Amino acid sequence: MRVIRLMQDSDLDEVIRIENQVFHPPWPKEAFMEAPCTYSWVICEDEVLQGYIVYHTVLDEGVILNFAIDPKFQHQGLGTYLLKETLNYLIDNGIRMFFLDVRTSNMVAQDLYKKFDFHPIGKRKNYYSEPIEDAIVMVKYIDEWNNKNI
Repeated sequence: MRVIRLMQDSDLDEVIRIENQVFHPPWPKEAFMEAPCTYSWVICEDEVLQGYIVYHTVLDEGVILNFAIDPKFQHQGLGTYLLKETLNYLIDNGIRMFFLDVRTSNMVAQDLYKKFDFHPIGKRKNYYSEPIEDAIVMVKYIDEWNNKNI
């Protein structure tokens, strides 16, 4: 059975394993422990951790800090499901604007975010390393009249 639940300390080694496979350079373990993560969720099936998403929220704004699906489970709709469920939870709890940064070359992620009405609003020059690359800053505004069921 597939579940989305809050990340636990016992998930950290598996999250780091996925992080190391997906991102170059990856976040170090300390970043997950020390970053201002307000909400961190994992998606699991039969106790197998398949991905995670990390948000920071302040007042009515949220930032997706980190988001990855294990390469073994990519292209199965897990990222879409995890993003949808966590966005809906945060919207239900008062978040009205979301931000994120994404590599200019990561078209798969950009396409996913666009499906959820994220729009580019700017660039961060040379934001990423290994390789050096710009980040696209994206935003999603929540329509007060229709903010349910993304």
